[in-house]
Amino acid sequence: NAKNLKDQLEFTMGEGLCLLIENVENEVDPMLDPIMDKQIIKKGKNQYINVSDQNMDYNPKFTLYMTSRLPNPHFSPELSAKVIVIDFTVTLKGLEQQLLGKLISMEQKS
Repeated sequence: NAKNLKDQLEFTMGEGLCLLIENVENEVDPMLDPIMDKQIIKKGKNQYINVSDQNMDYNPKFTLYMTSRLPNPHFSPELSAKVIVIDFTVTLKGLEQQLLGKLISMEQKS
């Protein structure tokens, strides 16, 4: 819901809180572009970001997180340049290494 997202953005950005957007697909709402681009406007001691033709207060402590259930999301190069993508999936090779490390640790103790 774009209206709800805009309200949540305004509140969390102004208060310097974290905002979690879940189940992001390959495309992200264009309303988030000024935030991801960090298009910060400074007027005196105050900072703003213009979102959907509205200047919203910006607190530098604000953090935006987005999660996806897609196993291998294909983000556009533009989006990939704006964000840090962290892959939390466990691969078979990674799991084997973790289990081998545990086994070696157990063997060394005995």
